[in-house]
Amino acid sequence: MEQQLYVVSIRESIDMGCRNYGCSKQAFPLSALTKDAKLTVSESWGQPNPADANDCVHIVWELSDMELTDNTFTFTMKGERFKLDRRWQVLGTFSYGIPNAYISESKRLFFYFGTEERTSESQFDNFQALYDQMSDNEEKGDYWKNIPLGREALHLMKDVAPLTDEHLFKQFCELVIDEKLLSEIDTPRLMLSFMDFWHIQNESTYKWDNKAYNLLRMVSPKFDDVEKLGWIEQNRHLKYDPIQLSQPWEDNIYEVEKELDELFKDEPRHMGFCFRYWSAKQAALAKRGIEWKSPQMMNPRTRFD
Repeated sequence: MEQQLYVVSIRESIDMGCRNYGCSKQAFPLSALTKDAKLTVSESWGQPNPADANDCVHIVWELSDMELTDNTFTFTMKGERFKLDRRWQVLGTFSYGIPNAYISESKRLFFYFGTEERTSESQFDNFQALYDQMSDNEEKGDYWKNIPLGREALHLMKDVAPLTDEHLFKQFCELVIDEKLLSEIDTPRLMLSFMDFWHIQNESTYKWDNKAYNLLRMVSPKFDDVEKLGWIEQNRHLKYDPIQLSQPWEDNIYEVEKELDELFKDEPRHMGFCFRYWSAKQAALAKRGIEWKSPQMMNPRTRFD
């Protein structure tokens, strides 16, 4: 079944003091996603009231200059350029600069590709196997091994059940986020996609408001390295190079760690190993055009062994 671009609008309204949620979905065929085409997507929020049309607000946004490849979808919206990985990524409008203090107060749009195929018992088994493997990798500290597994899980969820109330998908997203099966510093965009997919399924208050808001600030080009460095130090208690929050880093870190794992597979982890590891990591990243400062360089007064 051919993929389509799904644009989901999350609506919030307040009725008799209670906050209500709902969502609507637009689907666009791949043939509509061309460079010269103009695509309109709509946001709506408020309490629908037939007696007063002003109670429900609708805004229409235009997508233009669209470029579609086998793996990515790039487009311009609100004067900004965005890139979406078709296989796994979910892209939400909170990164579009909406000036709300909390994400749950934002008017929300989400973009992702899916097929609306129904699930099967074998796919449920796949999710269990993915979680077991990710959990085992996390216990061993091998977070990098969870990057392709996390992307595969998102790919399955998006294709299996766009906008369906499948408890399994909500639970899987919660486990990934709450158990920190992915590194927020090395793969913040992947972690944000799990948060977004959970929100699409739940149609409810954003469970990880502050966490998602801070992650978004860290991946935004609007914030400088000083602020990003402060966030990293607060969360890791050491200074790490802010390049680790960048898109090129997230795109390459799995292949780099895989290369290092093979390089050092027979070498014992004795005292001083971290220096050889960091040196090799710098070289592997440099081959990919990424200049990285090791923890030793970022924390010159800290003793490492």
